[in-house]
Amino acid sequence: MEKILSSFAFQHRFRFVNSFQLQFPVFMNLPYAGRINLNEITFGLCGGMCFAALDYFYANQTPPPFQTPQEINPKLFGFLCDRQLDSLKVFTVLKFMEWMIIEEKQTATRVKRYEIPKLRRLLQKGEPAVLGLVRVRGVQSPTQNHQVLAVGYELDPALEQISIYLYDPNHPHLNPFIRFFMGKNVAAPLFIQSTGEPLFGIFVIPYRYQKPPQI
Repeated sequence: MEKILSSFAFQHRFRFVNSFQLQFPVFMNLPYAGRINLNEITFGLCGGMCFAALDYFYANQTPPPFQTPQEINPKLFGFLCDRQLDSLKVFTVLKFMEWMIIEEKQTATRVKRYEIPKLRRLLQKGEPAVLGLVRVRGVQSPTQNHQVLAVGYELDPALEQISIYLYDPNHPHLNPFIRFFMGKNVAAPLFIQSTGEPLFGIFVIPYRYQKPPQI
């Protein structure tokens, strides 16, 4: 049994849920997905919240203690929007779109061979990792997928499974996890998220630090 936990703790999370009822249109241009209006997406800033939480973590600062999305001031909201775009570079969007249409066995093989070793290396260095969660299959909008922050893992070689501990902006007051069953003869589903959402694959999203704003 191998268990690794980073120093990213509950106090490093944003306290508000990733659900924004905007009073005005906010548009984003996503590569290959076109122009989207955040008003049309219930959970629209998950990647930005994960990137920003990491920014505050590496700056050794506690994120602003807003309790609800309605309390957030324009300065922080603008930063979250900017970081959302940073989390959705062309490479990431194309990877979401590709993994939505390839066979699930192929996805599982890529996760086992490439994404899990990459994730383990980061967490073993104490570096939380942003994960892309593939939640839909087929030709659909990639905005229906999700992003979370992996803060630790527990690997059980005997059972051929790994549990990945998360900060999930959609569930800021829970301690959710993802479980991936890596054995060759495991029946579907291969991926399970403790909060119950569908899950078809996970991959590490490149992150680069940006100085967070003083609120």
